[in-house]
Amino acid sequence: MTYGDGVTTADLSTIAAELAVIAEGTDRYRQRVADLGQANLGGKHDDLLAAIHEADRALRSAQRALLRASRIALLGR
Repeated sequence: MTYGDGVTTADLSTIAAELAVIAEGTDRYRQRVADLGQANLGGKHDDLLAAIHEADRALRSAQRALLRASRIALLGR
């Protein structure tokens, strides 16, 4: 089926699958960043830990947005 904008069901399925794969990769990177945030820096470098935690939150947010986009693409099929 083709939608008015020329996007086919197959296109949406491909987009949804690609977004899901990117979300999985984002989660793997988020976990690596979170692991770095567990480092014991002896109470020093609080600015570094804050930046790491901020990156962790941003990656978590990005993963949720990617999964949401994937679900929307699947609903549009």
